Amino acid sequence: MLLQIYVAMKAMPWYCLLPTVSEYMVENGWTRCFSRISDVGWFSYTFNLCLYLVIVEFGIYWMHRELHDIKPLYKYLHATHHIYNKQNTLSPFAAMFPKGLC
Repeated sequence: MLLQIYVAMKAMPWYCLLPTVSEYMVENGWTRCFSRISDVGWFSYTFNLCLYLVIVEFGIYWMHRELHDIKPLYKYLHATHHIYNKQNTLSPFAAMFPKGLC
């Protein structure tokens, strides 16, 4: 359990970095953010939301795949994620993908 806490604490700055940077960019006008859907219309809003979700999922998939394929990245960054993926282990820090879906 202490290892899980250590791993979570070690990952926390990385998980905070992206939202912090993106919020900084929004606050300084580096992005095109709209506070009301009526500013862009429902079609544009829905299209951009779907496009955003596709891009994010695509990026997460390839990042996760690269973490497995590039051995130094796997060893030093990603291997601890798989310590908890055991059949009889409950952990709030790592999810198990259902077997048989891939």
